[in-house]
Amino acid sequence: MSTTSSGPTRRPRNRKVLILAAAMDCFHESGYEATGMEDIASAVGITAGGLYRHFRGKQELLGAALLDSTDQLLGVMAEPGDLPSLTDAVASFSLDHRSYPVVWDRETRHLSELHQDEVRERHARIADSLGVALRAARPELAPQDVPLVSWAALAVLASPSYHRTELPRRRFEDLLQKLAEGACRTTLPPAPPRATPPAARKQGLTPASRREALLAAAGPLFAQHGYQSVSMEDIGAAIGISRLAVYHHFPGKADLLAAVLHRASEVKWATLVHDLAQSSTARQALERLLRSYARSTTSDHGSGVLLTVSERAHVPAADQETLHRSQVDYVAEWVALLLDCRPDLDQIEARVTVQAALTVLNLLPRLPVVKDRVEAASALVHLGIAILGIDGPAAA
Repeated sequence: MSTTSSGPTRRPRNRKVLILAAAMDCFHESGYEATGMEDIASAVGITAGGLYRHFRGKQELLGAALLDSTDQLLGVMAEPGDLPSLTDAVASFSLDHRSYPVVWDRETRHLSELHQDEVRERHARIADSLGVALRAARPELAPQDVPLVSWAALAVLASPSYHRTELPRRRFEDLLQKLAEGACRTTLPPAPPRATPPAARKQGLTPASRREALLAAAGPLFAQHGYQSVSMEDIGAAIGISRLAVYHHFPGKADLLAAVLHRASEVKWATLVHDLAQSSTARQALERLLRSYARSTTSDHGSGVLLTVSERAHVPAADQETLHRSQVDYVAEWVALLLDCRPDLDQIEARVTVQAALTVLNLLPRLPVVKDRVEAASALVHLGIAILGIDGPAAA
């Protein structure tokens, strides 16, 4: 004979915590625009109506989830004192919250202005906290270099959010901490005398080919405003043609986005092949790749990389698979070169190391600490060399 409880079902006391964690995972997996309140409710095991009792809408939930994660990280960083203890604590936090960095990087633009300001203020405090420990460990570091090096170390520690490579937990934490310490040890090139922030880029010439002009105009529009917010009319207007004229070159907006993303992938591969052909050693090739990559990401303030991270889900599945495979193969080229230089690493460690360096080169150009720096690309190269652990002169 079975028995049932006659009392009311108790709600878990940590339901709000569960909702915030589930929201972060859903936003990371599917993106803000493709995630519905029903998806988050289902992940928690409640109805959408139950979710609305806690949050008025998806935008409010995104803001609450990001602020909750930043507050947790600030709490973790408040306890350790020295730099190694701090980077160890953040490494552990990052592996427990792998969704958080990508959601912050990709979805902050969807927040209300109030939440954007609050998230920005908290991230400034996070960087400042690491900066205090960094100054204590490296009193000789130039004051203007502290924020950049701090953000580089944080980007290294956040890098597992951008890939799915796995290591045993303690080994993963130790490797992340070691890579972050490599960033913290970097000696950056001195700023040019009387350096001033680089001037805003002027509008350049437009390709004569309408198809090429559309590709050149669509990428920045998608990166700045998001795929959903940009219309074919907007893209046509950017080069002075009608919406209908755009359709002569691309059957739909998703096809245009796919063409933009494939073009960016092809450019990366063409540059890599050129850099390999110009190099006689793996060490030379890695430095050339770092320089080419840094010049590319600083020239467009990382908007091209952000476009790939944030908007790839909008292209057809076949294109997504092709782009993903291309990126995996591209990273594998860096890994092969690094293993040639660093036989102390195994395949997985090398992949984590390369992803950490690429995260720094991808993320930092979107931050003021790099945007306002005259020698930004050179600084990123120095950081990349230190993180990859290939310090010293390149072999002839």
